[in-house]
Amino acid sequence: MAKRHRGAAAVLAAVVEETIAERGNPKGEKEKYIHPSSLAKGCMLYIARELMGIPKAPLEARVSRILQVGTEGHRRISRYFSSITLAREVPFVDEEYRIKGYCDAIVYIPPERDAENAGFYAVEIKTSGAAEFERIVDEGQPKEEHVRQCQIYIWGIERYYKCIPLRGGIIFYENRDTLEHCLFDVEYDEAALASLLAKVKAMWERLREGQLPEDHLPLDHWAHRYCGYLDICEVGQRAIEYQKQHRQPLPDKVLAEIIGKRIVRKRRREGAGRKARMRSLEELAAQLGWQ
Repeated sequence: MAKRHRGAAAVLAAVVEETIAERGNPKGEKEKYIHPSSLAKGCMLYIARELMGIPKAPLEARVSRILQVGTEGHRRISRYFSSITLAREVPFVDEEYRIKGYCDAIVYIPPERDAENAGFYAVEIKTSGAAEFERIVDEGQPKEEHVRQCQIYIWGIERYYKCIPLRGGIIFYENRDTLEHCLFDVEYDEAALASLLAKVKAMWERLREGQLPEDHLPLDHWAHRYCGYLDICEVGQRAIEYQKQHRQPLPDKVLAEIIGKRIVRKRRREGAGRKARMRSLEELAAQLGWQ
């Protein structure tokens, strides 16, 4: 005879049954939620098409492999700081805005390690190729959409759990090619999130009226080139044409800096992979200025 659960155990038992039922009926109708990674792009037109179930252009096999490596890397990277991790893959759901996601990790910095920065932080892990990683390092700041995604997690976790006072966020970048790390602090920007959530509400209103939102990225935004809906998106196609017509040549100084940095990176990589040659005593003496 099945045992009748009570209290919190009953809730957990119900969640187990719901999960089993969903896996047994993968084609069943599911409620639509916005994913933080999609919302971070900032294009309401893109999100609306996702919610409507409009299929995207298929990913190249190479891109799919890169995404898979990134997912596996998240689990590996999170183990590096497991000694201060409260939880990994922390879920949150917000019914008002219909946003659902998983924060990579929540860490706790104890006062004895750093009294000034002690507290809880949401961690967002990102892996990238060498070129993008080095560009982020050179600019000294994380990508705009990654900051926005981290702020969505801060907002969602605090709003859902109400008992985890997050002090901010941390974006953890890893270079897939060299496994170098680069980390950035993220402060919560309440005004920026309020503006973004207002756009979300307006988008839902348009969808309930059976219309697509008019809110989209500016025509000069780089993300249009990589949009999965570019083939069917009139705005995206206009953006590509606009960017072709308004492409500005890089100033000589900027171009020289870019070329110089690439040369330095290449020599650095080549130097790291080359074993140091044993030097003679005469060479060491000459280098140190010994007589």
